Amino acid sequence: MIDYRELVRLGAHFGHIKRRLHPKMNCYIWGCRNNVHLFDVSKTARQVETAAKFLESVAAQQKTILWVGTKKPARDAVFAIADKLKMPYVNHRWIGGTLSNFSQVRKSVTKLLHYEDILEKSANSSHYTKKELNSFSKLVDRLKNNIGGIKDLAWPIGAIVMVDALKEGAALREAVTVGIPVVSLVDTNTDPSLVNYVIPINDDSARVITFVMDYLSESVVKGQKKAKELVIKKKEDQEVKRAKIKVEGGFKKPAVRFSKDNRKAAPKAKVVQKKVVAPKVSTEKKVVAPKVPTEKKVVAPKVPTEKKVVAPKVSTEKKVVAPKASTEKKVVAPKASTEKKKDVTKKVAATAPEKKESKK
Repeated sequence: MIDYRELVRLGAHFGHIKRRLHPKMNCYIWGCRNNVHLFDVSKTARQVETAAKFLESVAAQQKTILWVGTKKPARDAVFAIADKLKMPYVNHRWIGGTLSNFSQVRKSVTKLLHYEDILEKSANSSHYTKKELNSFSKLVDRLKNNIGGIKDLAWPIGAIVMVDALKEGAALREAVTVGIPVVSLVDTNTDPSLVNYVIPINDDSARVITFVMDYLSESVVKGQKKAKELVIKKKEDQEVKRAKIKVEGGFKKPAVRFSKDNRKAAPKAKVVQKKVVAPKVSTEKKVVAPKVPTEKKVVAPKVPTEKKVVAPKVSTEKKVVAPKASTEKKVVAPKASTEKKKDVTKKVAATAPEKKESKK
């Protein structure tokens, strides 16, 4: 358990000013002095202890732990602990997609490795000019600051330890989306709802950060030792099993694998011809039962039925008959002769002047 006096001596109980308080941090606050909130040191020590146990269990499962701290007071502490434990870290800038889109971040890691290889080989024989090598070295320095700690990042990631959840908001959100548990130092001005293991403490003091991170690293070392012991036990158990098998009667012969040299032709399968057996003819005579005569049915003669005489229907409507055209020949008057017409014209002409005179 952490000594409370040590925490107070380092100044771990100091928070921020009253007006910067986040309401969800009220449960970890002891009181207020000179307009500054003070943490309850007993709760801080308890939370550090639970976080240390969790990290120990993660390390015992041989999972990687990512250490994140990009603010200036935390950079050196994070780098020292990650280098000691040989684990990945981020202490300069969090690159978006490090957890949720690691395949793209991996491309820049390969780029870093490629230029590092060029600079190493340039010492013996360089195919590049001094200007090109100088630009390569600048690019390598820039990539090391951003990605140098994630170069050996291996999945699955068991947990993320970060300093100041407010500063590392992007990393916190990515960890939540991916489903990685987070252990974080949280001050009075931060929302602790997304953090799985909250450590309420002063996250602006370099001494406090190094003290807490060292304590957590010790628990991780314990977990790594347990993991090594488990591996050794497994190996011993396997050796004991092998020894028992040898005493009982040796190993079972493994199945023979045909190589190109000792490959043999598989034996041909024997074709068994089935004998066709003729069906047996039975010599016994079949006894046929005599047929029983069946009586003929007497059918009664059909009685002729009288046909009904139907009277023809008389139509009541009178038919209108059109009058037949007469077949008699028309009598044509004989034409007068031309001589008679001439005499008549003469008579008319003789009488015409007489009429005119009478009128006068």
